[in-house]
Amino acid sequence: MENNKIKVLIIEDEKPYLRLLDAFLAEVSGRGRSYEVTGAETLSQALELLEAGRYDVIVSDLFLPDSVGLETFTAISARAGNTPVVLITGHENEAVAEEAVRRGAQDYLSKKSVNGEALSRAIMYSIERKGIEANLRASEERYRTLIDALDEAIIVVDRELRIIMSNSAFKKASAENGVSSATTGRRLPDGFSPLPAKSLEFCSRAFSEGKEIVSEETCLWNNRPSVLELKCVPVLAAGKVQRVVLVARDITERRQMEQIKDDFASLVSHELRSPLTSITAGIGMILEDGGARLEEEEKKLLAISYKDAQRLDRIISKILEMSRLKSGTSRFKKTVEDVVALADETISRFSHRAKSRNIELLKRYSPEKLETLLDTDGITEVFTNLLSNALKFTEKGSIEIGVEDKGELIECYVKDTGAGISKEDQSGLFTKFKRFGKPVAEDEKGTGLGLFIVKEILRRHDGTLSVSSEPGKGTTFTFTLPKKVREEAPEATEK
Repeated sequence: MENNKIKVLIIEDEKPYLRLLDAFLAEVSGRGRSYEVTGAETLSQALELLEAGRYDVIVSDLFLPDSVGLETFTAISARAGNTPVVLITGHENEAVAEEAVRRGAQDYLSKKSVNGEALSRAIMYSIERKGIEANLRASEERYRTLIDALDEAIIVVDRELRIIMSNSAFKKASAENGVSSATTGRRLPDGFSPLPAKSLEFCSRAFSEGKEIVSEETCLWNNRPSVLELKCVPVLAAGKVQRVVLVARDITERRQMEQIKDDFASLVSHELRSPLTSITAGIGMILEDGGARLEEEEKKLLAISYKDAQRLDRIISKILEMSRLKSGTSRFKKTVEDVVALADETISRFSHRAKSRNIELLKRYSPEKLETLLDTDGITEVFTNLLSNALKFTEKGSIEIGVEDKGELIECYVKDTGAGISKEDQSGLFTKFKRFGKPVAEDEKGTGLGLFIVKEILRRHDGTLSVSSEPGKGTTFTFTLPKKVREEAPEATEK
């Protein structure tokens, strides 16, 4: 388009009608826009003109002396490149025109209803839409280039679970697993190699639930046993899931390194435990039996050493427990138990400590038993850790413990009126060795492993853990347990 002059190629074999279209465009020229019309009466003449010059838009009849119907549009489209095409057709040929639009024509007009405004509007809209399409294609190409550069295997599937896009990493993994890399258009069947068998189920769930599904699966990947992190992300349009993006990340090396770290921590902890037990016992005996012969300063230093040794023992215990949970060697003996009774029993052990600090313990229990399959020691540890943290960071006020019936779930919470947790600290709250805030008493510093262990215990129970807090307004930890009376196969998690 030069100086707001729109170059139009009109392909029409009836000369009077071609002149009429030219007159229509001349009539609506103005307001900073004009049309420069070139006419062609046959397809061959039009193709020669397209070869020789460039046009902003093509207006064409579908039925010409040397070409008929969709054949006309196909030939024009092949030569026109990105130039938009508007079709002019008789009423009896509208079905053919509609099919041409499905194949890429921008619009069509009926010969009987064409006027200057309608033709001008169709031309301007077609140019605008073509420009938008070109920008979208360029944007899509940029994203495709970025996606192709990623190490993660990525596919996009439609509602019929057909693959509509895949990146280079996925095609490479497919080829190495003996599957054709020409995956576009193929349906994602159960067990489709190279992806794990559950990929189909996870994609289906992302469509039906509209939530991100994340799971770790073991499979043969790039010709070696691997651990894959699968993430299925729903893509919404007009409030409905239209696509699902599946990202497969090979996390084998990460898991191996974590295992090496955990094994090392476990080994060191085991080696430290025996001498530490002797040191703690020795200092304890000196303080108890020989206290009278010690100077006050010596007593003070020994008392500090004794407390630090006890704290180190707690850290070692937590590291060993974490290692057992991560490796799966921590055996859970699950039985059907009443969660209300477990919560009440745990609270009773904290009543004296709370009373000495003038903190009120409030109970908000379901009046009925709430039973589920659980490991008593594990869930007791969850309540104990959350209550201990609440007391640790609450100087005055109250701590509320709730156990409620939520249909298929049992929801438990520990709510305090303490110092609260900043948004920044909340982001890494459940990671290893993460400590937050300042406890009321200096000698109540934690190990930074408690909440990580709590989350692992709940994960082994198919439960969830969340936190809600604002600095100065207290904290609420909430966890859920599914109601069940027998073990089930593990499922992928939702986000």
